[in-house]
Amino acid sequence: MCIQQSLSIDAASPRSPRGIKTWPASAWMAIVLVLAFTPSLRAGDWPQILGPERNGIASDAGEGLWQQTPRVAWQIPCGSGYSGVAVVDGKVFLWHRVDDQERLDCCRLSDGQRLWQANFPATYGGGFNNDRGPRCVPVVDRGTVYVYGAAGDLHAVAASDGKPIWSRTLRQDYAAEDGYFGAGSTPIVSGGTVVVAVGGDEGHGIVGLDRKSGRTVWAATDLTADYASPIAFDATTVIVPMRFQTVVLNAADGEIVFEIPFGQRGLNVIGATPTRVGERLLLSASYRIGAELVDLSKRPPEIVWSGDDILSSQYNSGIVRDGYVYGIHGREDMGAATLRCIELATGKVQWSEEGYGVAHLIGVGDRLIAQRTDGTLELFAADRSKFQSLGKMELPPGTYRALPALSGGKLVCRMSDGEQSKLLAVDLTAAGADQK
Repeated sequence: MCIQQSLSIDAASPRSPRGIKTWPASAWMAIVLVLAFTPSLRAGDWPQILGPERNGIASDAGEGLWQQTPRVAWQIPCGSGYSGVAVVDGKVFLWHRVDDQERLDCCRLSDGQRLWQANFPATYGGGFNNDRGPRCVPVVDRGTVYVYGAAGDLHAVAASDGKPIWSRTLRQDYAAEDGYFGAGSTPIVSGGTVVVAVGGDEGHGIVGLDRKSGRTVWAATDLTADYASPIAFDATTVIVPMRFQTVVLNAADGEIVFEIPFGQRGLNVIGATPTRVGERLLLSASYRIGAELVDLSKRPPEIVWSGDDILSSQYNSGIVRDGYVYGIHGREDMGAATLRCIELATGKVQWSEEGYGVAHLIGVGDRLIAQRTDGTLELFAADRSKFQSLGKMELPPGTYRALPALSGGKLVCRMSDGEQSKLLAVDLTAAGADQK
């Protein structure tokens, strides 16, 4: 999810109950056996939200990057929306809105040249934020691109030429509400199933679709969708953040394995995608909800630590490197945000860089790249003892809320600023590139 939380919304209601539902021991055995499984991907690709494993970490070590000040290699105009891009096999997939169309453009990573385009009717009328473009990052899986629009329409097209494969009007089909900002939870593909947090009625909170046909194969829960995106739990199971519960279910049949209460009633959202580290799950949100680390190996799962004063992330996901979490503590709409390093095991804050501002983070080897909303790019060390800046550059003027993608030595960023919105690629290699 990548949206502007432009309204000040605070919750006065008490927290939801913190009890965690239990499940059969046989289910636990199956989970433990495959918990560490992670599918392999082509090195350098960025095929979905937050990269190859949905954890914000690049698949290469980043040698040779940022030896000199990076330069903008190319930039092209784009439409509205806060959707970041996916990059696969040297192709950039941009999902945006132009007039009354939601548009998927496929461009070359090397020079930004458009290769093909696919258009779909745009029906989202807007909410608390006046931007009516899509919020979800494209998902590229086995030659197919899946894009989820702001009104809850899901489309599958061929990655080679943009030819439509199937489309579903999911929120309309299942009577789901738009929420504060429209649909904003990027679907996930697990095996042969596309898992979507729809938030529909009559048991259609989460649906599983056949990835080839788009047919609904199962539906689960009455929970309302939110803005954090699902992640893989193991080879067959996914973790789906919803409004008041984080649900772990089997992607093939929708069977719920367990649920973890997370969230609170009132005007708020769950926007930061959770991070799984081995047998532990990091959850975080602003609006007086805060963060908690859940031990998934316990029966039932146990909260290791929690606190709103540790990490209160509005929509930026934390990056875990060598047992430490680097994340943004604070809210964009409140005008204050801090970059923090936190010990994962204990929740102890190691250091804070006050007034840093809201930023998306990408882990590259033993360093991290921060893309701030004000257009500042910064390279800093994954150092638990202190904040250590290693380099900085300013992007073209504008606001950068969309998630960046890193592939082939280029950081692909999206600037959303009304009619002046742009997609640009920043060359992070040693030689840089001519600015255009």
